[in-house]
Amino acid sequence: MTSDTPDTDRTDAEADPAACSLCGTHIGAFGGEYCDPCARDIGAKEPLRTCLECGQRGPGEQMTSIDVSPPDEYYPEIKYLCRSCAEGDD
Repeated sequence: MTSDTPDTDRTDAEADPAACSLCGTHIGAFGGEYCDPCARDIGAKEPLRTCLECGQRGPGEQMTSIDVSPPDEYYPEIKYLCRSCAEGDD
């Protein structure tokens, strides 16, 4: 049995200017055009990254990137450190 009732957390994106343009989730008046998960899915925001040291996941814009590839490697291998692990490396 399927239900034709809409999800209560989602609204029509055209009817609610404070809703995500893709999924319709309410994000507030100053939230932007997309909710955080949709913005990451479409590439409007950096994806979530995992810290090399502690394993904590966080937004790419809040992580410090480091090159862990060998010196003769043509394509660099980039890993990420969270703020607390990056500050501890000083």
